Amino acid sequence: MKRRLIRARIALNQTIQKILDVNRNRKRLSFTNDPIQREKVLDEELRVLNKVAQQQAKLVEHYENALARPDSWPRPLS
Repeated sequence: MKRRLIRARIALNQTIQKILDVNRNRKRLSFTNDPIQREKVLDEELRVLNKVAQQQAKLVEHYENALARPDSWPRPLS
């Protein structure tokens, strides 16, 4: 379960970095011929990344809650 939590946190951090990259690209001056189309593409990419990040955050929260419960701890074999 701890491995799943760690993997989920890593995936969430990577998604957040992608969101930050998109926002950085949005702030740069655009030299494209069609800045409106560029904005639409960035908006769509941000929308998808935000949904993915929300799902990953829920998954991280689920794993953290599962590990916090005493009944989820491994029991010694006796």
